[in-house]
Amino acid sequence: MNSLSHDQNHPPEKRSNKFLGTIKSVFATIGALTIAFILLLSLITGFAIYSISSGMKSISTSLNPSMASKLSFTLPHLNSPYIAGIRLEGEISSDIAENVIQKLNNARDDKNAIGILFEVNSPGGSVVASQEIYDTIKDITKQKPIVTYVREVAASGAYYSSASSSKIVANRGSIIGSIGVIMNGFEADKLIQFLKVNPVVIKTGALKDTGSPTRPMTEKDKQYLQELIEETRMQFADDVKQARKTSDSTMKFMSDGRVILGPQALNLKLVDAVGTKQTALEQVASLAKFKTAPDLFYYEDIQSFSDLFTQKLSGSAAHILRESILGITSFSQSNSRVPKAEY
Repeated sequence: MNSLSHDQNHPPEKRSNKFLGTIKSVFATIGALTIAFILLLSLITGFAIYSISSGMKSISTSLNPSMASKLSFTLPHLNSPYIAGIRLEGEISSDIAENVIQKLNNARDDKNAIGILFEVNSPGGSVVASQEIYDTIKDITKQKPIVTYVREVAASGAYYSSASSSKIVANRGSIIGSIGVIMNGFEADKLIQFLKVNPVVIKTGALKDTGSPTRPMTEKDKQYLQELIEETRMQFADDVKQARKTSDSTMKFMSDGRVILGPQALNLKLVDAVGTKQTALEQVASLAKFKTAPDLFYYEDIQSFSDLFTQKLSGSAAHILRESILGITSFSQSNSRVPKAEY
């Protein structure tokens, strides 16, 4: 009787569900520990790759001291007129800006370069880096024409960089605009409290640690940062307005950070023409007073052996990390029966 009563209070299905729940918890714990181990391994691998790369660069520089002063991009060997092609791709950083500016200055000084095709496909990036490219292009256009061709995206800092060009040609499907500034951050104070860590901050003013993730952001902090980025946005808007000769109504319309397609950008005078790369090349030739456009030569980046070695190693590490995480997440999804969305 006691045995029968025990079976009624704890039927086999409940015991089975409890057992399955325990199994799932164990696998979830193993998965979390595996991910943590992989992340730690990737950090160690990344540090090792960086150390090897730095060492190789130091050795190569010590063996050939003049290497550091050489150009890191290809140059044409023919002694004839050409159009210099310079690409601005990806997120704009100080390194990207330095590379682009070096190419722009080389094209300015090369007597055979009749003008520059500035090919842009970038979502923007650093404020100062974008301003540096803008100022460089503005100065060079006094000597040689620079025509920007927007292949896909010229948003935010990328549009800022190219706004001072002699002309801007956009593909009809390209995205233009995002005239604005954004500042991202996060608050980790609750996580720090959970970990029982007590941050100690000694500062000389109330705003000195504004944006620190170790404490919640106050309304005073938000107002201070908002005023800061608003002033930065005004620099952006004023430079665009001066360079493109746009109206106040256009700048007001674009002031919410929106992006628009090439034809609408043409209507608002944010670009000068809608067309293809050939359209942009013809604009360069016309501004340089050439009847037909000469050959286009791109200044392509030259990767050093150490950079290629680093890229291969980091690519292998990233592949291992990606495959391991995908294996864990697919196992979790198959057990929790969560549908996987793809596009």
